[in-house]
Amino acid sequence: MSARRLPEVVMSARRGRLERARGVLAHHGIACHASRPRRSEGFLRVADADAARARELLRAALGGEGLVQASEAAWLRCFECREPLSLGAKHCAHCGALVGDGHGS
Repeated sequence: MSARRLPEVVMSARRGRLERARGVLAHHGIACHASRPRRSEGFLRVADADAARARELLRAALGGEGLVQASEAAWLRCFECREPLSLGAKHCAHCGALVGDGHGS
């Protein structure tokens, strides 16, 4: 997995809240990526190593609304290869495993 890959989902929220969360994490030097949702909500991802700290910072700064706990985030990864899944994916783009019917759609 490359150093630039940010697989751990730590938040699911509307665009404005995702942008505020990005600002909080940037202020603390944590790299993150917010999806650009087609609908109203998207995901904020960080590196696995930063996930626990990111959740702490976001809870303190923004409250718990929209935080995705580690146990919930596991559902957004392929059970075979652990790569992040795209919303609505039925097969993992990395290994091709059948992952379900419309994750998050």
